[in-house]
Amino acid sequence: MRHFFRSLLYIMCTGFLCSCSKDEGRIPNLLTEVCDVFINADSIATTATLDDGTVLDIARQRMKANAKDTLIRSVITYTQEDGTVRVYSNTPVICKMATPSEKFKTTPHDPVKLISIWQKGPYINMMFGEMTTGKGIHEYGFCMDSVKNRMLYVSFIHKQPAEDALSYTQKRYASMPVKTEGTEAYDSVSLSITTFKGLERFTYSSSKHLFP
Repeated sequence: MRHFFRSLLYIMCTGFLCSCSKDEGRIPNLLTEVCDVFINADSIATTATLDDGTVLDIARQRMKANAKDTLIRSVITYTQEDGTVRVYSNTPVICKMATPSEKFKTTPHDPVKLISIWQKGPYINMMFGEMTTGKGIHEYGFCMDSVKNRMLYVSFIHKQPAEDALSYTQKRYASMPVKTEGTEAYDSVSLSITTFKGLERFTYSSSKHLFP
């Protein structure tokens, strides 16, 4: 079993559709958040849980998804006015717990363009640029490298397809749960990311995984 993320396949499998009528009036301020979208048994997106624990009711829009009874990690752009939430766009997010290094056949660390990284609620989130020509499938993952002094060291895995040259930048999002399986013994998580500027490290507390 491969422990990489296949970004193209993920997008094909998890995207859901939003629609807007042409006769809508003024659009309120647009908000953008990373969230977990719940898809019910009828393939309808019903709720979006933000990383601070806020739950948005989005069932009224009847947005369809290519999945059933599951959570989809997504970045949504939405408005909220007079108690009504309307989603205007969504972007799938690469999301998986860190995997022990021995379960990887290889651990490539091809560089990405890191745009931003932050911890909120139960996740460490990152926005980055994938250098691509649109050929092949980029593979992603999180590797548990080691544990030292109650610090869990994790590296971001990226495999650039051999046939894909560095051309234009495709924006991507990735999330890693702060609490992974067996991490009760760790107080902090150190995440390393190989970028075009070199190796960058970021440290976060693993105790801040609960909602306020």
